[in-house]
Amino acid sequence: MDEVFFPYAKFEEVQLGSTGLSRRLLAHGGGLMLAEMDFETGAVSQAHDHSYEQLTHCQSGEFVCEVDGRRLSLKPGDSFYAGPGVRHGATCLSAGKLLHVFTPQRPDYF
Repeated sequence: MDEVFFPYAKFEEVQLGSTGLSRRLLAHGGGLMLAEMDFETGAVSQAHDHSYEQLTHCQSGEFVCEVDGRRLSLKPGDSFYAGPGVRHGATCLSAGKLLHVFTPQRPDYF
């Protein structure tokens, strides 16, 4: 049986190679996973693509995002979808946090 409860402290924060970026796995089950990414002002998540479906929700801060060649402004409450193979990335204009939902689960986050 999959776990059903995930206290925040269950997973450690992981500092990413890029300055000002960290991520934390929050929950996973079935074919889904939820993670958060913290950005310092000026931090960049370089444009990339992968085989996972991804929904991203802005909890705080302000971002300029690239999704499939389109430039988007992301503010608290805004979200975007990047399907498999869709190039996407973000530049943080004001320190904040993005929530990511992935399907299927990403083994590189464990």
